[in-house]
Amino acid sequence: MKVLQILTELGPGGAERVALDLSERLLARSHTVSLISLKSPPENKSIEDAFLAMGIVPEFLHMDGLRDASRIFLLRRLIRKLAPDIIHSHLMHPNLVTRFASAGLGIPLLNTVHISERRKHKGIFFWLDGLTFPLCSACNAVSFASARFHEQAIGRPAGSISVIYNGVDPIPRPDETFLADFRRKWGLGECSKIIGSFGRLDWQKGFDHLLRLLPELSSAIPASECWGLVILGEGGQRGELEELASKAPANLIVRLPGFLPDASRMAWLFDVFVMPSRYEGYGLSLAEAMTTGVPVVVNPVDSLPEICRFYRNHILADFESPERRSETAQRIVEFARRERIAPQVISTKREMADRYIKLYDKLLR
Repeated sequence: MKVLQILTELGPGGAERVALDLSERLLARSHTVSLISLKSPPENKSIEDAFLAMGIVPEFLHMDGLRDASRIFLLRRLIRKLAPDIIHSHLMHPNLVTRFASAGLGIPLLNTVHISERRKHKGIFFWLDGLTFPLCSACNAVSFASARFHEQAIGRPAGSISVIYNGVDPIPRPDETFLADFRRKWGLGECSKIIGSFGRLDWQKGFDHLLRLLPELSSAIPASECWGLVILGEGGQRGELEELASKAPANLIVRLPGFLPDASRMAWLFDVFVMPSRYEGYGLSLAEAMTTGVPVVVNPVDSLPEICRFYRNHILADFESPERRSETAQRIVEFARRERIAPQVISTKREMADRYIKLYDKLLR
C-alpha cells in the first residue's frame, strides 16, 4: 500500500509526531510512505530529520495560506506524480486544500482532526470545512471530545467523524545519573519537589496560566522548602513567559530550558506533571506523562478529562479562573507529594497503526 501523508508543516508538534510514528510502523509492515508539507522547511529540523532517517524525503510546497491557490494546483500535480493508494491529511489546512487538490482523482482521502480549534477568526475555515466535507472519503479525530466539537463547528451530525486515539509507548525510566545531571544543569539540585510540563510555548498550552500561579504556589509550599518549576519547549510565547518567570518568589526556581527532543523522558524527573491548556485535541504530552505513573493536574478542557478517565492518579483543576488560583495551587502542591502509580498506556503506537491500516483497507475496498 502506498500512503501519502500531508501536513501543514514539520515543526515538533503533536500531529507531526503522530504522522512520524504512523509512518515508522507503516514502513515496518512493508508499506510505502511519502510526505508533503504545505509550508517551507522549519527552523527546528528534528521531525524532518527523523523522516529523512527513515528514507522519507518530504516535499515542501512553500504555501502561504489558502489564498495561494496556485500551490493547490502544484499539490494536485504532486499527488498525481506520487500516485498513492491512500491520501492521509492531518489538521485543518491540509484537510481543506487536499479535498480540492485530490477531487476527481479517484484516490481515497482520509482527513484527521487533531485539535479542538478555539482560536478567533476561524469561522471561515469551519464554514469551508462543512461545505467541502463530502469531498473526503472519511474523517477521524484523535479524541471523542475533538470529534464532537468539530462536528458541531462544521454543522455535521454526531457520528460523522470517527475516533482513533494517538499512540504512545511506555517511556522507560532513565538512570538516576541522567536525571541528576539535568537537576544539576538546571540549578534544581536543592529543590524538594519539581513541578513540570512540556509542550509548545503557545497561547493554546496555557503556560501563562501556570506562571500566574507563582504567588499562590509559593504560599502553598511548606516553610523552609524550595521547589522547582520546569516548562520544556519552544515557541512564540517565550518572551511573555520569561517575563512572568522573572517574578518568581524566592522559594520557587523557574526554568524554561527550551526544546528537548526527548522531553517526555523528563516526566520521570517531575514530582507532578501539570497541563494547563486552554484547549486540546488529544493531549499527547499528558498521555506520555501517564506512562511514567507521575501524578498529573490538568485543566478540564476538551479531551483532557476524557484521557484522564483512564488514569486514577490525576485531578482536574481550574487554571483559568482568578478566583480559584489558590485552590489550584494547593492541588498542585498536594499532588506533588503523591507517589507514582503503575504506568498507564491508553493506546500504543502499534495499536494506533493497526486502526489506521484497518481504516485504509476499508476505504480501498
